[in-house]
Amino acid sequence: MAQTRADLGARPAALPQRRDNQTRLTAAAYLAPALCAIAIVNVFPILYSLYMSLTNRNGPRRFPVGQFELTGFENYARLLSQPTFYIVFLKSVAFALVCVALFFVFGLALALLLEHPAIRGRAIWRTLLILPWAVPTWVTALVWKFMFNGQFGTINHVLRGVGLPAPDWLTVPFTAWVAIVIVNLWMSYPFFMLILIGGLGTIPGDLYEAASLDGAGFWRQLFSITIPLLRPVAVPALILSAIAQFQMFNTVYLMTRGGPFARVGESGSTELLLVWGYNQGFQGSMMYGLTSAFSIVVFLILLAMTLGATRLTNATRGAYE
Repeated sequence: MAQTRADLGARPAALPQRRDNQTRLTAAAYLAPALCAIAIVNVFPILYSLYMSLTNRNGPRRFPVGQFELTGFENYARLLSQPTFYIVFLKSVAFALVCVALFFVFGLALALLLEHPAIRGRAIWRTLLILPWAVPTWVTALVWKFMFNGQFGTINHVLRGVGLPAPDWLTVPFTAWVAIVIVNLWMSYPFFMLILIGGLGTIPGDLYEAASLDGAGFWRQLFSITIPLLRPVAVPALILSAIAQFQMFNTVYLMTRGGPFARVGESGSTELLLVWGYNQGFQGSMMYGLTSAFSIVVFLILLAMTLGATRLTNATRGAYE
């Protein structure tokens, strides 16, 4: 009888554990398809690229399966010994810094304008100004490529109409670089505008009233009140946008393919990091091992930037507290 009572007393204690196990199994069943998709789409390409980067699969003669072998870190040494890689990397850094600065300036200017009391129909203006962000990047790139065309583009047609010089935008190194910056700004400013509009809504109006009573003008209030109080929302957006600029590919490739090129063997004036890697691996040379090593190096750079951004912005603090 005592043993039977002990068994009866143990059963209720075992029920919660059994329910927890069933809950875990149910959660695992729901997550399994997503985890399998992530493994196939994300994890497997990274592991395969890592494997390819350790082989001598470079050139068309080694393209068939079975005609390449492991060579260790030879591709990494070859990549990191190329001056062109560092030139392209510095170009990408300069492009990211210029674009992110323009994103913030234009986004803040439009956010301040839309939040001004004299503006009417704010919902309509916000909808119109967010449209460039909603259009697919490849559509925007092709439309702007037509507009920047040196012979029959819309921009040069307007310039000729007002008597100004009309450059051949996409064939001159400097103007080609300016063109992709303008297109990138067109596609990205709505994100900053929306982020900063939300930030402006959290700033108490009493601060501006007190500053006005003290004689502070617009610029003094901007740099002493607005920008410092927008830092919690602006800094994460700036960092994430800087990381995104290192992954810029569609716009640049569709508009210029990395050109114009001054001479064979040198990087083009708009050949950013991913465009250069694509041209190295898939535009005739078939440097698959070298391109795989390049992709792993870029992956590590972006991983370091992401971890640094997470630590700087404390983006994941709430998830672990």
